[in-house]
Amino acid sequence: MSSQLGCRYLIAGILLFMSMFPAASMARSFDDIMESGYISVAVYNDFPPYSFKQGDEPKGIDVDVAKEVAKQLELDIRWMWITADENLEDDMRNAIWKGHIITREKADLMMRVPYDRKFSYAIDGYGLPKNEMVVMFGPYHRESWAILKDTKKTNNIDTLAIFQYEKIAVEIDSLPSFFLGATIGGRLRDNIIHSKDIFEAIDLLKKQEVAAVSGMRSQLEWGMPDIEPRFTINAAGLAAISIKSWDIGMAVQQDFRQLAYAIEDQITLMVDDKRMQSIFDSYGITFEPASLYQQSK
Repeated sequence: MSSQLGCRYLIAGILLFMSMFPAASMARSFDDIMESGYISVAVYNDFPPYSFKQGDEPKGIDVDVAKEVAKQLELDIRWMWITADENLEDDMRNAIWKGHIITREKADLMMRVPYDRKFSYAIDGYGLPKNEMVVMFGPYHRESWAILKDTKKTNNIDTLAIFQYEKIAVEIDSLPSFFLGATIGGRLRDNIIHSKDIFEAIDLLKKQEVAAVSGMRSQLEWGMPDIEPRFTINAAGLAAISIKSWDIGMAVQQDFRQLAYAIEDQITLMVDDKRMQSIFDSYGITFEPASLYQQSK
């Protein structure tokens, strides 16, 4: 009797826990979303210029893109703020197909997803699709690595050799960090300054403690909005980096391609009629169309 009673208590506990998050634990179809009048959108927390809060107000390029899509679909938005995990697979699992580890909350749509067909169709060690639970779609911007330089310190030299003598700051564990540490036979290592984030690195440049910063072009532009003539932003010296640029898109759960199709139609219209350009312009960021749109020209 005691074991049966214990089993009943266990089942009751599980059911009680599940009942606390009934809606959050279930993914929603396109019809469910349209009927509810709102769409849940996952954006990265504290990630300017893409998604951040100004007071309590959501701001950023990804926020404005999602708002425009929701407006055209006549939907309200509920934001799900996520913190980057160890890799993209973890982020997509937490945001859209499995949900938060405790609440199981999940979003209908995830923003700022690197769009790469090879990654999308990647196979794991057992010969099975690695990302079969999600659909990556709707690339709307092409991001790239760049170097922000103080030309007075670099004497207008656009090769990496100058950083054998001058310091360059990078975000720790970023691709530029690994690349610069290995290039030219490792001769730049002693002059690489690692920062906790790209904006701390830009602050070092403003204080003239380093001669350059390497990172994502959009973040370099955001961190140095009123750029003086003595500063330049370009990719000179990064020709050998393994990934020079990449498309940024979105993701939904695998079962809900209808939602992806509806959103992708809106993204295409936004690129074509320059609304996408206007969003980037409002943040002072260079808009580069995703390769999909460049190929169609």
